[in-house]
Amino acid sequence: MPDPNISAEFLSQVGDFRQILDALQRLPGALFAIKNLESRYIYMSSALRRVIQVDASSDVVGRTDFDLFPKIIAESFRQNDQSVFQHGKPLLDEVHLTCFYNRAPGWSFSSKFPIHDKNGRIIGLVIINELYEKVMGEQAELVKLLPAIDHVSKHFGQRITIEELAALCGVSASHFMRIFRVRLKMTAYSFVEQVRLHHAMESLKKGTTGITQIAIDCGFYDHSAFVKRFKKFTGTTPLNYRRQHQAAFANERPIVLPTPSK
Repeated sequence: MPDPNISAEFLSQVGDFRQILDALQRLPGALFAIKNLESRYIYMSSALRRVIQVDASSDVVGRTDFDLFPKIIAESFRQNDQSVFQHGKPLLDEVHLTCFYNRAPGWSFSSKFPIHDKNGRIIGLVIINELYEKVMGEQAELVKLLPAIDHVSKHFGQRITIEELAALCGVSASHFMRIFRVRLKMTAYSFVEQVRLHHAMESLKKGTTGITQIAIDCGFYDHSAFVKRFKKFTGTTPLNYRRQHQAAFANERPIVLPTPSK
């Protein structure tokens, strides 16, 4: 008769659990990470690092999503963490856009599971991501939006209309907006704005171009509106953002959003 305690007994003898994690991350496409109760990363697989474009030499241990992502995205991730911590239940198969501006965008399922200590108290969570296309197939509804996402990624500085995005996906404008709103929990307009703001952030961090010109290059033709939207997105003004990041340029941490392809 098998001993039901054999698993717990074996795991209790493991000296450093990272040796198991380091082996598991060798699995193809192993996108996973571990956070503590402060939502600080304790471990992140190499595959996930590559997906969010964190340099392999950069240490993510101790960092939070606010160190790696824009404020509006980090806040969403933090809310999900808190839900797992408070209710003690997994958060399963949330759909996230994995959009890289220098390559084809895609989708992923993200699930979070609570981690308990020996006394049953929650001490953190584990995150597991799966590529959407592998789970749902290439003809899934979200995948049909990829032509529009790709267009926004490459032409964010130009005038973009819902009608042209819908046409690229082969659906009506109303159907396109419905899919976007239901699946992404945001409007297509909001997505276009976020893409533009991501690029504005990169330009402010690493370049010397004037703020007004950056706004224009990223598709914002009203300077005051750009400043207002940027502050809501990041929590600070474009000028302060530039000063903060360029002052520490030598020790700058990598951001998950790459520069556009040439």
